[in-house]
Amino acid sequence: MKTMLLTGLILITLSCIPREDPPQRNPELLTEKVLPSVLDENSGMTSFGDLIWFINDSGNDSAMYGYSTQDNEVKRTVHIHSAHNTDWEDITQNNQYVFIGDFGNNAAGNRTDLRIYIIRKDDVIANDTVEPEGVINFSYEDQSDFSAQGNNNTNFDCEGFIATESTIVLFSKDWIDNKTRLYTLSIAPGLQTAMLKKEWNVGALVTSACYSGSAGDLYLAGYTESLTPVIWQFTGFNTETLNFDHVSRTDFDMLFTQTEGIMILNGQIYVSSEAFTLIQPGTPASLFRLDRGN
Repeated sequence: MKTMLLTGLILITLSCIPREDPPQRNPELLTEKVLPSVLDENSGMTSFGDLIWFINDSGNDSAMYGYSTQDNEVKRTVHIHSAHNTDWEDITQNNQYVFIGDFGNNAAGNRTDLRIYIIRKDDVIANDTVEPEGVINFSYEDQSDFSAQGNNNTNFDCEGFIATESTIVLFSKDWIDNKTRLYTLSIAPGLQTAMLKKEWNVGALVTSACYSGSAGDLYLAGYTESLTPVIWQFTGFNTETLNFDHVSRTDFDMLFTQTEGIMILNGQIYVSSEAFTLIQPGTPASLFRLDRGN
């Protein structure tokens, strides 16, 4: 009888102890696929027409590569006629067009041929060679010195951008101070000046951007000087004022790789990296999925 009473008292006592929810795991970048070797130097990605479209950076073909995650292979190669790949660094889209940013500028910081190719998505889906509908040639409002600055020693590099139906927003990759500056352009072809609007102290190197208009979330991808991947999420981002409600940053300390692209697909965040051998020899180009740890 005493044993039963004692057991009952223990159960009652335990039932009165407040229970805490289990701690959430930290977000992780999980490897989805090791990418085909043709994408070893990928520098940006976006998704439409049932494929993920990659571009490669400087020295590679002026082409878009339509990649299937299901088959883990490039199903389409679409050449961009009369385009030159000086240093393609990101690809983005709006409802009608896909935009390719030839604005990598880390070699000396003195390029005078920065440009963005404007291409109809319908043309990409239907053809293996397409002609750009137009080209935006631009310079930065606040750059007046075009002397060579040396490799990775400039604040006038850029590797990330987004597009709305009327505006392009550039996110600079500031090698000197690890900030990013936001510039705007019209989507109209022709010669333009990229107007400086904001400066964010992000504390790392920004390599790609993507935006969800329905959720109002802006994501930036990049890495630290020690090649730790970083993702920033700006909630309540306004593409007109470039203001936001809240920012969170995640550093993936257990992963060392050179992240290059970021995109949103079916509500999931995906990040790509190029093949890299400096820290971990033989590191392949990969596609990662963000696991938020919920």
